[in-house]
Amino acid sequence: MNSAISTIDDTDRALVHALQLAPRASWERLAPVLGARPETLARRWERMTSAGEAWVSGLGLRTGSQAPCMAWVEVMCAAGTSPAVGAALAGDAHTMGVEHSTGGRDLLAFVAVPDLHMLFRYLSFRVQRIPGVTGTRSSMVTAVHSAPDRWRMDHLSPAQAALLTGRTRRNAGAPGAAGAAPPVAPVAEEDRPLMMALAADGRRSVASLARESGMSESTVRRRLSRLEAGHSLRYSCAMASGLSGWPVSATLWAEVREHEVADCAAVAAGLRETRTCMSVSGTWNFMISARLRTIEGLARYTADLSRRLPGLRITDSAVALHVRKSEAQELDQTGRRLRTVRPDIWTDPAPGVPDRT
Repeated sequence: MNSAISTIDDTDRALVHALQLAPRASWERLAPVLGARPETLARRWERMTSAGEAWVSGLGLRTGSQAPCMAWVEVMCAAGTSPAVGAALAGDAHTMGVEHSTGGRDLLAFVAVPDLHMLFRYLSFRVQRIPGVTGTRSSMVTAVHSAPDRWRMDHLSPAQAALLTGRTRRNAGAPGAAGAAPPVAPVAEEDRPLMMALAADGRRSVASLARESGMSESTVRRRLSRLEAGHSLRYSCAMASGLSGWPVSATLWAEVREHEVADCAAVAAGLRETRTCMSVSGTWNFMISARLRTIEGLARYTADLSRRLPGLRITDSAVALHVRKSEAQELDQTGRRLRTVRPDIWTDPAPGVPDRT
């Protein structure tokens, strides 16, 4: 048995679950929920992050007050070249996720760029020029119904989760319980360094961010509060898939009648395994990604979706053979983090290359 795997226990997994609910909560706040001393939790987290076993990252995928142009890109490769192509894509600032996949594509990448023109440049002058790439097929994201940061581990009791979130079964579904949606917070150019600093460590202190950025602590605190409240900055806590108990990643493509999309998205997002749910352009108009305990679980998951959603027709599915990158984090074959690739999506993906070459 891998010795690193054997060091992870249920308390570690509960700590990750707690940080998924409250990513920047202090150890003092988490201690009574988890029944451990603050210094013990801090030591556990340091051990896991140092080994790449868990991490908190912050992502600010927004240009001004607009969401970026996002797309799923299927990449076909010449025989024997997909590892090198995958490594090249994983190193790009514009790919948030890259995986080696089964089915009709060798690689599946999730891309974010400022606008459609930059997507054209990224595909034409970057992806399609990587040696070994023989073709690409892209699907634009037209709506995000459920984002990856909403997926949770399952190691806290409902009572523990309520202590962190302030939500109870009684008020969780009450109309207006969450309040009116706040206006989207625009992202200024001077916000970007903060966002990229948080991509590697979403728990960085305000003092540390202030020292690096040259801003005052009060300015940093004010900017973060505005971006967080306006959902322009979101935090995601993850554990290496091989240690989490949910080691299998799968993607489903489906067709849904447009007037049923919202209902289908709500039902799909409510399933335990669902990680993301998006509307897309192209041959199919719906994509779902899921985390599963076993390969066999894919058949049960798709059957459950079909039973609950008779209007949804699953047209294709794929299993990730190796998730090479997720949420801007480059991963090894067991899902441990190797490094953070700065998600500087605002840069030109093909600097110096004219549109007409």
